[in-house]
Amino acid sequence: MEQEENESEISFKSDHRNKEKLSFTQKLLKRFIPDNTNFQNSIPFKYFSCCLTPKEEEIEISDLDIYDGDNYMSNEEIDGVMSLFPSKYLRKDERKYIKFNKENIISFIKNLENEKDFVRKFEKFNKFGLSMFMMDKNDFSTTIPVTRCKIEIPISLFSTSVPSIEQIGDAIINPNSRMKWDDNFKEYKILKQLNDNTETIQIITKKQMQMIIPREFYDKRTHFIENGVFYCYSSSAPDSIRPPKKEPIRVMDYFCVFSVSLDNKSIFIDSYHQIDIKIGQPGPLIFMSLPLKMTQFTENLINFLNH
Repeated sequence: MEQEENESEISFKSDHRNKEKLSFTQKLLKRFIPDNTNFQNSIPFKYFSCCLTPKEEEIEISDLDIYDGDNYMSNEEIDGVMSLFPSKYLRKDERKYIKFNKENIISFIKNLENEKDFVRKFEKFNKFGLSMFMMDKNDFSTTIPVTRCKIEIPISLFSTSVPSIEQIGDAIINPNSRMKWDDNFKEYKILKQLNDNTETIQIITKKQMQMIIPREFYDKRTHFIENGVFYCYSSSAPDSIRPPKKEPIRVMDYFCVFSVSLDNKSIFIDSYHQIDIKIGQPGPLIFMSLPLKMTQFTENLINFLNH
């Protein structure tokens, strides 16, 4: 598993040749080595982690079964639509409020944009036109608020050329790009490429204040461009796919969606988050640190895109 994850960092898209070698090695070893053979004390364990049973405390359900040679895990019809995500990656609670094709993801974002229960907290309080809102009462959780962040970046801040929608989206979601300008993450990996533009990701954050030690996100994610707008949806994958360990603490990411668009004056980033980071504190306390974080996020993003 560890080798598989490290290889996935080489590029934004998975290298299937690595997967083929692993599959062949696994089959070869299983053919000639009895299942009860214990090589863990004589051979570096990481080279055989795909085919030997690890110690009980290290057992973790793997997603290696999503591949069949060069083929992605196939899409399937779920709740009446051809889903972007295979069914085993969908939580039961989220299937009540969204269907996972492009049209319904866009509709989900549009409905959030028109939600009248958002309460304005800050509006265009800095040079990026950052506005922030919160919705306490919502259909997704009785205790976790939904936050909205709107960023308006004047194109005059770019010294040479204005970045494209594709470049902005890549800077935000591609680990190879994001880790160059965002220092909030200890780790950020694409673990598995499920199908076109759809993957599972692992994020481990750095310590965020005294009360918030590193947290882990294990999410599924899809992203696409439709009518000149970049869309991205992510949410927690079920623990049945990748059970949490004791450390770091696994957060509950109900959803994180954002869109990127531009006109001849500005770039617009509109994002919605509902995340239980497991600190047992009310939403307003978490919200207090967001303006500074989103300001720093925007400054770093602009600097990266300018270079």
